[in-house]
Amino acid sequence: MEKLFPFIKDRKKGGWRAPMNDSGELVGYNDLARVSFGIRTVHYLVRETIQNSLDARRDDAEGAVIVSFQMFDIPREKFPGREDFQNILERCFLSNRDDKKCREAFARALEVIKAKRLSVLRISDFRTRGLEGALQGEKGSLWSGLVKEQGFSVQKEKDAGGSFGIGKAVVYSCSELRTAFFASMDKDGVESYTGVAKLVSYKDAEDRWTTGTVYYSDKNKKALIDIFAMDPAFRRRTSGTDIFVMGLLPIEGLEQEMIRAVLDNFLLAIWLGNLEVEIGGQRITKGSIALYAEGLPVEKPAGSSHHKEYYEENRMIQRYARMLLGEDEAMQKVELEAAEYGAKYGFPDGAATLFLTRGEGLNRRILMSRHIGMKLFEQKGFPSGIDFTGIFLIRENAMGQAFRRIEVPSHDAWEPGVLQDAAQEKRAKEMYAGLRKYLKEKVRACLQTEDESGVDAFGAGDFLPDVEEEAVRSSLAERRGKRRETLGCRIKKVKKKKDVATATRLAPLHARSLCLACEKGCYRLSFIAPRKAERVRLELFLAGEQASAPVRLLAASLSGRARARLEKFEGNAVYLQSVAKGAKIFLDYTIDYHDYCLLEVKYIEDARKSGAVPAAGKDE
Repeated sequence: MEKLFPFIKDRKKGGWRAPMNDSGELVGYNDLARVSFGIRTVHYLVRETIQNSLDARRDDAEGAVIVSFQMFDIPREKFPGREDFQNILERCFLSNRDDKKCREAFARALEVIKAKRLSVLRISDFRTRGLEGALQGEKGSLWSGLVKEQGFSVQKEKDAGGSFGIGKAVVYSCSELRTAFFASMDKDGVESYTGVAKLVSYKDAEDRWTTGTVYYSDKNKKALIDIFAMDPAFRRRTSGTDIFVMGLLPIEGLEQEMIRAVLDNFLLAIWLGNLEVEIGGQRITKGSIALYAEGLPVEKPAGSSHHKEYYEENRMIQRYARMLLGEDEAMQKVELEAAEYGAKYGFPDGAATLFLTRGEGLNRRILMSRHIGMKLFEQKGFPSGIDFTGIFLIRENAMGQAFRRIEVPSHDAWEPGVLQDAAQEKRAKEMYAGLRKYLKEKVRACLQTEDESGVDAFGAGDFLPDVEEEAVRSSLAERRGKRRETLGCRIKKVKKKKDVATATRLAPLHARSLCLACEKGCYRLSFIAPRKAERVRLELFLAGEQASAPVRLLAASLSGRARARLEKFEGNAVYLQSVAKGAKIFLDYTIDYHDYCLLEVKYIEDARKSGAVPAAGKDE
């Protein structure tokens, strides 16, 4: 290659190079790209890297794309340009020593780089195209999209599952050094590698501020055209990409969490034969889906740091696997008929398949996916009287492309508002609304029994009076022809006694959340207690369009003169005792998320403990 391209000699000389910011914006530690995946880092690392690998599949490849996650460690001397990089970390520390979080992060980074050995995670894919464009380094190439561009969403193929957008930032979130190396052999045999460190702005030796991103590259900040020998047990022989996460975060049960993330996000892709995944010495294939799914824990053990929803999700993964593998006797399979939905938008018969099953305690949601087989989200909003779950797989490219256009950058929601054209947005809203209506009709037609045909609207039962059916009938009979005011006061006398076995109640709540310090994750929740309760549980979630994620509470306290007592907080839940009716309560709390967000609150009363709590005074 050097004979054909003499300049290649210069592309073998690497070093750490920091672009100057030219008196521009300074980048701090809480930059959005570094924190946006903090809550479920392993989940998104697996999701984003595998998605990119599936999209980079070679046209001439036979068999499934293979993605491998392997952990190993290296002596510190093998870290490219280690002494220069250590100097850069020291400058990051000194230039930002007024920022406590920055001081702590770079003090830790210096400990890691000075240690005798360094932990590394290698993520490799096979039967893929590699990082094409590394030789030229032009904007818009696969190499530039993954390594150099920020804030762009580089579309890789017209039927791709995603794009090189903000999701690639999760790689750096898994590194205590905020550093990764991207190595590749493309389909033409060009081998290249580049190091990227997402740090903070710092002053260099000439007292100039940098942009915060540092590259291990040639003098022009382009890829080094050479073999990257980091893992002593690995040498690439075919096209593909290798990502080396340097200074891997110590995460308890990392391999098991990766296996769970694979099954959660790519169960369909593996079942379709599009993907196989290696994690350490374990290999997840279509033939081993059942083995790994059934190995997920579904009961929360004592001392577990996971929220209860984690185990509910595991139970649903197992059910999805049984449905796909034909092990669910209650499962029904429905092929889309264009006459029922799709003809208006050009979707033919068989463009999608719906899998449905019934069962006690199922989540009443449908997992949505396109042909590549990656989980997008779980569609909610179905009849509350039917315990069911389902999978909706869009198989045909035209339908897949139509819905791909309205995906948000994180690929976990459909939002017609992402389209710039008003007419296109209107049509997309109709298309999506029509699909939701179709799915609801199929759930009713396939699963609803005659006894359930009169079930009330979803969620309405939470707001109806809690009264005995016979008592209601007798009360109404007595009140025929009487004034409405009298009826209103008398109906309060026929309240039902709570059954001890089901003595918790999800109560409607008027609440307001105020951000006190975004960079610290500090918020204040204010609300008025709807009734007196001996014990209340508040559950906090980050709200999304189709799904919500539980927050992780770091601190919680009551402020003001609230008639309530803070019992404890754990996971995403705050427990209050002796809550007075009408009390104005101000809850200050800190979460492990440092950006503006929408929060969702569940207010759950424990009616089994009804103490004599005095009503709140007007001055509270």
